[in-house]
Amino acid sequence: MPESSRTPSWAIALDRVRWIGPGMAMAATAIGASHLVLAPTAGAAFGYALLWVMLFSHLFKYPAFEFGPRFAVATGRSLLDGYAAVPGPRNWALWIFLAGTVVQGVTVLAGVLGVSAAVVAAGLPPGVPIPLISLALGLLCAALLRSGGFDGLSALSKWLLLGLSAMTLVAFVARPPSGEFWHGLVIPEIPAGSLLLIGALLGWMPTGVDVSVWHSLWALQRKSVWESTAERKGSGGTLATFRVGLADMRVGYALSFVLSIMFVALGAEVLRPVGEIPTGAGVAITIARLYTDVLGTWVYPLFLAAAFFGMFSTAYGVMDGFPRAFRETVRRLGAASSAEPAGEARGGQRLYWGFLLASLALAFFETLIIPDPVVLVTIAALASFLIAPVLYALNYACVTRLIEDPALRPSRGLRVWAVIGIACMLGATGLFLYLQLRG
Repeated sequence: MPESSRTPSWAIALDRVRWIGPGMAMAATAIGASHLVLAPTAGAAFGYALLWVMLFSHLFKYPAFEFGPRFAVATGRSLLDGYAAVPGPRNWALWIFLAGTVVQGVTVLAGVLGVSAAVVAAGLPPGVPIPLISLALGLLCAALLRSGGFDGLSALSKWLLLGLSAMTLVAFVARPPSGEFWHGLVIPEIPAGSLLLIGALLGWMPTGVDVSVWHSLWALQRKSVWESTAERKGSGGTLATFRVGLADMRVGYALSFVLSIMFVALGAEVLRPVGEIPTGAGVAITIARLYTDVLGTWVYPLFLAAAFFGMFSTAYGVMDGFPRAFRETVRRLGAASSAEPAGEARGGQRLYWGFLLASLALAFFETLIIPDPVVLVTIAALASFLIAPVLYALNYACVTRLIEDPALRPSRGLRVWAVIGIACMLGATGLFLYLQLRG
């Protein structure tokens, strides 16, 4: 069987972005590496001082993600086709996206496999190397992609993650935030030593902007389902179809924001007072304290199971998403015959599996060099952060220049929102680089 016909779900993030259609299913898959690792680390290391990053990132990056399904439904094409039509030197936008895909395809995979391996290691006897576990998980993902055998696990994964979301809510209510919560949410601070973590959070919260391209590819496959849903509700047409898809996306997006706030608060209230910061091979054991210290040790096995399936499905999505993006981009650059269907062309299969296996091998070597999963996730998120303004601007250009139907073009308010978002992300990356170079 050729590579999986599915694309990753929206929640990988979100975090990658993992995308699935129904809003409740999206709610079950909103926890990824950014929420499970980076957000508690922010709370544990800096209390509520970085809470504003959750609001900033979700607020100003929103239009970039909406533009993916908007462009796909309005034009019947993916954002990659839009990038190919952006004015300027021939295919320059595609080359930028390709470069970002190659760099992130390795760093992101190493990060999510590293965290997945750390969760597995928490349930094994001490001493099992994280790199070997991550390689084994990567090979398992590849085998499932080859056979299409992930469907049986996906339903279990959704229910376990829904349970983890509920546990997070209960723990948050049981250990409510202090009075510093609101100050941290609305007053930006950059505590000493927090710059790299801020950049990582801006890159991966709720997920990388590059996932909007994956979302547009997925929206083309999901369009018929949205059309049927719109018809059952008594409306039809392209605009009604888009509104159905948009409602699904917004459910996952809102849940991502709520969960990110809760994870930071739990890190501040549970881990910071005892001086524990998630790091190294024991990162999963430290994060488990968010639940065991509040709800009791009985939740530890449930946490490990839910966290594993959440991170494993993220790794599965990453291993499918980046090779797909690579293949589709290269094909548009003329590396494969455009006369052959993308999913069936031999050249397309070779591109897909070649990139997948190469990125897995490089990710394994990266985990050998950097065995700390938190460092791996931070590096991957920073790569997404630095390329975010460029992709954000490209998405804006596509939806404002290439959509012919006036009803599906972004409203004036959304365009203003997007321009402010691009400026904020560009300013954030510029300030980050300036402070890094100055320091």
